[in-house]
Amino acid sequence: MKNTFRNLFYETENIISQLNEDDYRSSLSVLSKNSIGRHVRHILDLLECLLESSETGILNYDKRKRCTETETNKEFALQKLSFTRGKIDNLDLKKELLFSQKIGNNDIECLTTIERELLYNIEHCVHHLAIIRIGIEQNFPYVKISENFGVAYSTIQNREKTEA
Repeated sequence: MKNTFRNLFYETENIISQLNEDDYRSSLSVLSKNSIGRHVRHILDLLECLLESSETGILNYDKRKRCTETETNKEFALQKLSFTRGKIDNLDLKKELLFSQKIGNNDIECLTTIERELLYNIEHCVHHLAIIRIGIEQNFPYVKISENFGVAYSTIQNREKTEA
């Protein structure tokens, strides 16, 4: 699972590296006026929240820090991707966490593990990479995107089965 995240981040770094700074932070109508950078920030914010929870034992994505520099500064985002990729290697996947979230007026708490939440973050990341792909394909045709960028792993496996 750690390798999966490393690969997702390498792919993301490759895409971001191809964008110029203005394109990275441009508000795109196809993304409801959001930018590529805002989606990258969101991916990193949730994962950083998980990394911090590995130290505190409590995970609450609603209380994550939102680093606006990540969404407006391409080079900063690239550095954060690289740094975060390295921190994933040190995670104890079996460590239990208390997951906490507010839904409406209800405070929800349940046990989870780093492993389960890393899996959630992988799926979450792929989902946002799919959105990033739409923004790039519609606005920045000069960016080269791999066939499977932003495609769910189950979809890739299904394609391979049906094409065989």
